[in-house]
Amino acid sequence: MSFSFNLISLGCPKNQVDSEEMFTGLKNIGIKFVDSSDACDVCVINTCGFIEAARKESIGVIMEVIQKKQNGSPKYIVVTGCMVNSNLAVLKDELPEVDLFLPTFDEHKIVKEIAALSGKKNIKKNSGDLKKFEREHFNLERTAYIKISEGCNRTCSFCTIPSIRGRYKSRPIDEIKREAEYLAQAGVKELIIVSQDSSCYGMDLNIKNGLYKLLRELVRVKDISWIRILYLYPKSSLFTNELISIIRDEEKILKYIDMPIQHISGNVLNLMKRGDTERDIDMLIQKLRDGIENITLRTSLIVGFPGETDSDFEKLLGFVKNVKFDNMGVFKYSDEKGTLSFEYPAKFNGRIKNERYRLLMETQKGLLPEILSKHVGKTYNAIIDEVGDKTIKARTYFQSPDVDGCTYLYTVNSNDGLEIKLKKRFLPVKITKIKGYDLLGTYEALKVLTKD
Repeated sequence: MSFSFNLISLGCPKNQVDSEEMFTGLKNIGIKFVDSSDACDVCVINTCGFIEAARKESIGVIMEVIQKKQNGSPKYIVVTGCMVNSNLAVLKDELPEVDLFLPTFDEHKIVKEIAALSGKKNIKKNSGDLKKFEREHFNLERTAYIKISEGCNRTCSFCTIPSIRGRYKSRPIDEIKREAEYLAQAGVKELIIVSQDSSCYGMDLNIKNGLYKLLRELVRVKDISWIRILYLYPKSSLFTNELISIIRDEEKILKYIDMPIQHISGNVLNLMKRGDTERDIDMLIQKLRDGIENITLRTSLIVGFPGETDSDFEKLLGFVKNVKFDNMGVFKYSDEKGTLSFEYPAKFNGRIKNERYRLLMETQKGLLPEILSKHVGKTYNAIIDEVGDKTIKARTYFQSPDVDGCTYLYTVNSNDGLEIKLKKRFLPVKITKIKGYDLLGTYEALKVLTKD
């Protein structure tokens, strides 16, 4: 009987890439994947440890799998990922039911360790190793994340990433390009660039204007239609003229910039050790909107930061109303041991953080009809994520998976069986209506080519 594994991936897209690499390595040595944690021999849980809520989710999942193990399946539990990096001793002590813990820096050992658990003895040397560009991808058939670096050199007072993932380390351009080519051959059409800080790509390799040079190579990859860039640090000097030009001029590069600003008040930015000022951020936003026509701006913000006054929060509300970000995420401050802000006085209770979160989210939601109305009546190319019995779930260039809204489609005429073919392609979509964070749109089925 073949030995099998299940893999549960938690956390961010960067974690998903790590999961995909482990998944591929295990399949390469003949370990069979099954899609249920109570029907496998070994369950691998790739955890997130960035903030307390993520750790609680990870622990909850581990406890569920432990309960299943006590009932007979799985036989073994392997826990890896960010939470293991900074909590290894505690986890080993409190979760003896887990058979193996692997920090992120040791994830490459998973193939050898699980091969040992399975009893496989004649594994060829390096048979489970991956060329760094070869991996399966999952979740969305035509979309894949590509990680261009690891770690972070920034010293934001609230962030644990440098202590968990280490210093910034860029992958070589040729290696990333080979991975993109491999994914394209596997049918990927949308490539999403992820990193802790995509803006700084190449600096550690002494590559000047590194992100621009990387993009210049990626646009040459045949069969990739869309390139989306996430996690660009909001510093004007990093948005060089060359970078802005290639985003503006290259058809494959989506006019979409994800730029986590975190706050706008000078007082809070200083406490966060962000190194930016309100004026810097305002000027950068204007620079991007002037330099790239129809640019979509996405940001994330933190409320309830220690020392955030009522005046600071009102300034943040006013900023959101004025800028009108196309997409926005909001996080309640999480007090993390080992960070500088953990030592700050003037902490807020949950009630105040919850209220500020609510006010900011309601403000953004109230702006959405105005923000999204510019799309109504226009036709965009959209990538298909899901084909259901009655609806098709798609995304346009201004919608990133999981974090933004989507576009739900219906046909304006009949073409039986076409929906099955649509699963593999883009569609020209006319936006007809706003529905909360999402959009509704139509496509003319008879005009859509069935060629993939």
